[in-house]
Amino acid sequence: MLCAALAALGALRLASASFAAGAPRYYPVFGGNRAVSLLDGEWDYDFVDGWDSGFDSMSPTFKPSDATLSKKTAVPSCSDVVAGGAPGYLGPRGVAMYRTGFDTLNSRSGGALPVRLQFQSCSFYCRIWVNGEEVQPPQPAGLSGPGHRGGGYVAFFVDVPATTLKAGGSNELFVLADNRFNHTTAPLHTGGDFWHYGGLTRSVELHTLQSEGPVLWRAYVLPTGTDFTMPSPVSHPDSVDITLVLSSAGDAHATDKDGPVEFTVAFDGGKATSMKGTAKDGQVALKKVPVPNPTLWSPDSPNLHNCTVTYRGGSVTERFGLRSLGVDKESARVTINGKVTKLVGWNHHTQWPVTAASPTDEQMDADIALLKKGNANYVRGAHYPHDPRMIDRFDEAGILFWSETLGPSVSLENMQDWDFFVRATPFSISSCTVHIRLADPESLVIR
Repeated sequence: MLCAALAALGALRLASASFAAGAPRYYPVFGGNRAVSLLDGEWDYDFVDGWDSGFDSMSPTFKPSDATLSKKTAVPSCSDVVAGGAPGYLGPRGVAMYRTGFDTLNSRSGGALPVRLQFQSCSFYCRIWVNGEEVQPPQPAGLSGPGHRGGGYVAFFVDVPATTLKAGGSNELFVLADNRFNHTTAPLHTGGDFWHYGGLTRSVELHTLQSEGPVLWRAYVLPTGTDFTMPSPVSHPDSVDITLVLSSAGDAHATDKDGPVEFTVAFDGGKATSMKGTAKDGQVALKKVPVPNPTLWSPDSPNLHNCTVTYRGGSVTERFGLRSLGVDKESARVTINGKVTKLVGWNHHTQWPVTAASPTDEQMDADIALLKKGNANYVRGAHYPHDPRMIDRFDEAGILFWSETLGPSVSLENMQDWDFFVRATPFSISSCTVHIRLADPESLVIR
């Protein structure tokens, strides 16, 4: 029975999306001139072992040429898997270093096109260099020092300007990942009752941008009128609110992302409709866009729609479910599309033998099959945002997903300290279809 369920889930995934060779096999899907490829594979590697090795990961004088990487490792993988792959046991704490290469595309003038590197995770503390030059992820005002400190399970990006890249040649990417507990470098990794894995535990994406003007980065989709805090949320949504997020070439903070924009929107591979809008602070808000032939998502019928937005020759396809979550006024029970629904499920950790927090597709399919065998319609993501591949599978399987922020043992003092949450945690909350997802560090968006 379990084998049959696994086969059915695999067939469902193959039928639900068309992923280009070498591109991420999870949503969103990019097309047109939005060239996106995975840098996953074998990387050069080495590890500075020990809690008290004396290695300063934040040292301003450290440079990639100081490191000799004599080993190889797979990316994604975990730097602290113990011998034999037993999960939850004390693996090494220290500093992992990675090196790989990537080629760039050239602009019409002959120079390299700028790129954006998207890290689905880098745990705990992370610094990135391209061709020996350090590139910094977006950070809120007031946070000083190099590197990403938003938590090892949170996706983030770095923009690499064309001036840093080698036109038509191979470029070096060097990554430092420190998995030692430290309040300064890893303020969200405060301990807890589970093993915090380190390293490049999820995929690394290479996004090639345009040489001039903004590109479409994401298109966040939320069923219209489904906010359960509204006086009368709709129970059967048939339209969506779409937030387009624009990104400038090689500079996430450039001012040329604002002003009038023209684009097309298509649902489920249908006819594209031309639309206009005005970008403010790099975002375009579209309200109550009708979905042709709308079908509701529910645990019993997990129908999913696609929305493809095309802008300046590049397209982004996001997947969503039309659903409404609420609370029944009489019984105070959870409702889905106006119907009282009993939630049945489990906590879910990403901790596998051998692969640890970097599971294979087959392992994730096996987990989904076990959940469905137990009649689960709900999963609590303990205790951090999960892999986008797993989130897609929850959508397809009709499983509601609650994604937690990372921060076990956070104190009452921390919770009362706005500075702790805003300045020390440079990420935001967004959601996909039927769950809450920690994803894009630029803004607070509900999808």
